[in-house]
Amino acid sequence: EDDTLQVHVLKPGWKEFVQRRALGRFQCSQCFHEWSSAKVHVLFHMCRCQGWGMVLMRAFLQACRQCPNPRLEEPEFSLVPVERLLHNLVLKILKYFYHVPVQPSDLLEVVVDAVVAGPHDSTHCEGCQLGVC
Repeated sequence: EDDTLQVHVLKPGWKEFVQRRALGRFQCSQCFHEWSSAKVHVLFHMCRCQGWGMVLMRAFLQACRQCPNPRLEEPEFSLVPVERLLHNLVLKILKYFYHVPVQPSDLLEVVVDAVVAGPHDSTHCEGCQLGVC
Protein backbone atom coordinates (compact mmCIF):
# COMPACT_ATOMS: atom_id res chain seq x y z
CA GLU A 1 0.00 0.00 0.00
CA ASP A 2 1.16 3.51 -0.79
CA ASP A 3 -1.17 6.38 0.06
CA THR A 4 1.07 8.86 -1.74
CA LEU A 5 0.21 7.45 -5.20
CA GLN A 6 -1.46 9.91 -7.52
CA VAL A 7 -3.47 9.30 -10.68
CA HIS A 8 -1.46 9.98 -13.85
CA VAL A 9 1.73 10.68 -11.87
CA LEU A 10 4.00 7.77 -12.79
CA LYS A 11 7.69 7.01 -12.58
CA PRO A 12 9.31 6.11 -15.93
CA GLY A 13 8.44 2.55 -16.96
CA TRP A 14 5.46 2.29 -14.62
CA LYS A 15 1.88 1.63 -15.74
CA GLU A 16 -1.39 2.57 -14.07
CA PHE A 17 -4.72 0.90 -13.50
CA VAL A 18 -7.64 2.50 -11.66
CA GLN A 19 -10.38 0.15 -10.53
CA ARG A 20 -13.47 2.28 -10.19
CA ARG A 21 -16.64 1.51 -8.32
CA ALA A 22 -15.62 -1.27 -5.96
CA LEU A 23 -17.94 -2.02 -3.07
CA GLY A 24 -16.38 -1.26 0.29
CA ARG A 25 -17.43 -0.89 3.90
CA PHE A 26 -16.29 1.85 6.23
CA GLN A 27 -16.44 2.46 9.97
CA CYS A 28 -15.82 5.82 11.59
CA SER A 29 -12.99 5.67 14.12
CA GLN A 30 -14.65 8.46 16.16
CA CYS A 31 -18.37 7.64 16.39
CA PHE A 32 -18.23 4.05 15.03
CA HIS A 33 -20.92 4.79 12.44
CA GLU A 34 -20.77 2.24 9.59
CA TRP A 35 -21.58 2.75 5.91
CA SER A 36 -21.11 1.07 2.56
CA SER A 37 -20.07 2.69 -0.69
CA ALA A 38 -20.23 1.34 -4.21
CA LYS A 39 -17.81 4.05 -5.36
CA VAL A 40 -14.56 3.03 -3.72
CA HIS A 41 -11.70 3.57 -6.15
CA VAL A 42 -8.43 1.65 -6.00
CA LEU A 43 -5.33 2.91 -7.80
CA PHE A 44 -2.53 0.58 -8.87
CA HIS A 45 0.92 1.51 -10.15
CA MET A 46 2.95 -1.40 -11.50
CA CYS A 47 6.31 -2.01 -13.10
CA ARG A 48 8.36 -4.90 -14.46
CA CYS A 49 12.12 -4.60 -14.47
CA GLN A 50 14.69 -7.33 -15.17
CA GLY A 51 12.23 -10.16 -14.64
CA TRP A 52 10.72 -8.98 -11.37
CA GLY A 53 7.68 -6.86 -10.80
CA MET A 54 6.14 -4.58 -8.23
CA VAL A 55 2.59 -3.38 -7.67
CA LEU A 56 1.76 -0.43 -5.46
CA MET A 57 -1.84 0.16 -4.40
CA ARG A 58 -3.88 2.99 -2.96
CA ALA A 59 -7.50 2.65 -1.90
CA PHE A 60 -9.16 6.04 -1.68
CA LEU A 61 -10.66 6.91 1.69
CA GLN A 62 -14.01 8.31 2.80
CA ALA A 63 -15.07 10.35 5.82
CA CYS A 64 -18.07 9.96 8.09
CA ARG A 65 -21.08 12.17 7.35
CA GLN A 66 -22.16 12.23 10.99
CA CYS A 67 -19.04 13.67 12.66
CA PRO A 68 -18.31 17.42 12.69
CA ASN A 69 -14.57 16.93 12.06
CA PRO A 70 -14.39 13.48 10.51
CA ARG A 71 -11.23 11.56 9.75
CA LEU A 72 -10.69 9.81 6.44
CA GLU A 73 -11.31 6.09 6.94
CA GLU A 74 -9.94 3.10 5.03
CA PRO A 75 -12.35 0.79 3.21
CA GLU A 76 -12.73 -2.87 3.99
CA PHE A 77 -13.59 -5.28 1.19
CA SER A 78 -15.27 -8.66 1.29
CA LEU A 79 -13.83 -11.63 -0.57
CA VAL A 80 -15.84 -11.35 -3.83
CA PRO A 81 -14.82 -7.74 -4.63
CA VAL A 82 -11.19 -8.54 -3.78
CA GLU A 83 -11.20 -11.57 -6.09
CA ARG A 84 -12.65 -9.51 -8.94
CA LEU A 85 -10.28 -6.63 -8.31
CA LEU A 86 -7.27 -8.99 -8.39
CA HIS A 87 -8.61 -10.69 -11.54
CA ASN A 88 -8.71 -7.29 -13.27
CA LEU A 89 -5.25 -6.38 -11.97
CA VAL A 90 -3.77 -9.61 -13.35
CA LEU A 91 -5.37 -8.92 -16.75
CA LYS A 92 -3.81 -5.44 -16.79
CA ILE A 93 -0.40 -6.89 -15.89
CA LEU A 94 -0.73 -9.44 -18.71
CA LYS A 95 -1.68 -6.68 -21.13
CA TYR A 96 0.95 -4.11 -20.13
CA PHE A 97 3.98 -6.32 -19.57
CA TYR A 98 3.33 -9.56 -21.47
CA HIS A 99 1.39 -8.09 -24.41
CA VAL A 100 -1.51 -10.50 -23.97
CA PRO A 101 -4.58 -9.13 -25.76
CA VAL A 102 -7.23 -8.14 -23.23
CA GLN A 103 -10.69 -6.99 -24.22
CA PRO A 104 -12.68 -4.55 -22.05
CA SER A 105 -15.31 -7.30 -21.71
CA ASP A 106 -12.68 -9.51 -19.99
CA LEU A 107 -12.64 -7.18 -17.00
CA LEU A 108 -15.09 -8.06 -14.25
CA GLU A 109 -17.45 -5.57 -12.68
CA VAL A 110 -16.39 -5.21 -9.05
CA VAL A 111 -19.64 -3.86 -7.62
CA VAL A 112 -21.70 -6.67 -6.08
CA ASP A 113 -25.32 -6.52 -5.03
CA ALA A 114 -25.56 -4.98 -1.60
CA VAL A 115 -27.66 -2.40 0.16
CA VAL A 116 -26.04 1.01 -0.25
CA ALA A 117 -28.11 3.83 1.22
CA GLY A 118 -28.24 7.21 -0.43
CA PRO A 119 -26.27 8.91 -3.18
CA HIS A 120 -22.48 9.15 -3.22
CA ASP A 121 -21.31 11.97 -0.93
CA SER A 122 -18.53 13.62 -2.91
CA THR A 123 -17.74 16.07 -0.10
CA HIS A 124 -16.63 13.16 2.10
CA CYS A 125 -14.81 11.18 -0.62
CA GLU A 126 -11.04 11.46 -1.01
CA GLY A 127 -11.30 10.21 -4.60
CA CYS A 128 -13.68 13.04 -5.51
CA GLN A 129 -11.46 15.62 -3.81
CA LEU A 130 -8.49 14.39 -5.88
CA GLY A 131 -10.42 14.17 -9.18
CA VAL A 132 -10.52 10.36 -9.35
CA CYS A 133 -14.31 9.93 -8.99
